[in-house]
Amino acid sequence: MRKIYLLLTAVIVLISINASKTFAQIKTDKPIKFFTFRWSTDIPTIELSYGLSDIKISGYNTDFVKPGMIELKLGYASEYDSPYSTKVIDYDNDYIFLSKSTTDISSKGSPGINSDMWRFGFGNKEGMGLRLGKYSVMPYTSNSFAWSKFTFDRVAAAGAGDYSKFDDFSDAFRFGTATEAGINFQVTKGLSLNPKYEISDIFSRHLFGQQFVSSLIELGGAHILDNFITKIMRDTPIAGTIVNFVLRNAYEYGIYELRRDHANWPFSGEAPLRISSFKMGMSLTF
Repeated sequence: MRKIYLLLTAVIVLISINASKTFAQIKTDKPIKFFTFRWSTDIPTIELSYGLSDIKISGYNTDFVKPGMIELKLGYASEYDSPYSTKVIDYDNDYIFLSKSTTDISSKGSPGINSDMWRFGFGNKEGMGLRLGKYSVMPYTSNSFAWSKFTFDRVAAAGAGDYSKFDDFSDAFRFGTATEAGINFQVTKGLSLNPKYEISDIFSRHLFGQQFVSSLIELGGAHILDNFITKIMRDTPIAGTIVNFVLRNAYEYGIYELRRDHANWPFSGEAPLRISSFKMGMSLTF
């Protein structure tokens, strides 16, 4: 089995190298990429979000109160004129973030176990959108790495069912990853509203080698997808912005579904603590 994983990794590396060479031959104002973190000197951004989350571990029936989440992102953003159409813009935003998720700011009195979580990390969001006069509509995909400290009410959980598995994720900062799909609606200069949906996985243990291979497979598939989207953008750039949003986020959703039962798919192992969140954000650009 180990030989199969090594062979699969080698194939993905070769595909990624070949895809990178292909992208290098395409002349664009912004290089196409999947995930990088570049703390630059571009336009500063502040993003504040609020949302509700759902906490699950695959294979366990639990009843947590949906916690409310407050999140702050600080970063730098860039906008590039697309080489395919004057109405299309490319967007890139590198950021660091801090969030607090707790049932103290959600619907009190609802049945279930109370929980609390601090989370911090860094990430990148990118997308291709449409310029509408002075305003813009920017669908995007975001990927991030995070460290989370999750706690829950053990006293209440003791008489409510099997919550012992959640002890593996609590009382210490654990590493994890997240993907987010959203749309930036620029309502006035410097101000955008952002409805979004995020899937976040927290690992009970960080097995670096397995996680690296899993991420490499994800990266290789994303490079292939980028090449396909680039060809669509050449012929139909406006429709291509929608295709880019749909395909990228469908791909990320598929990857995270594969990891629902095994955190470091394709390796077998423990299921992650999964937190799914609907959020509404407000972004300020200076």
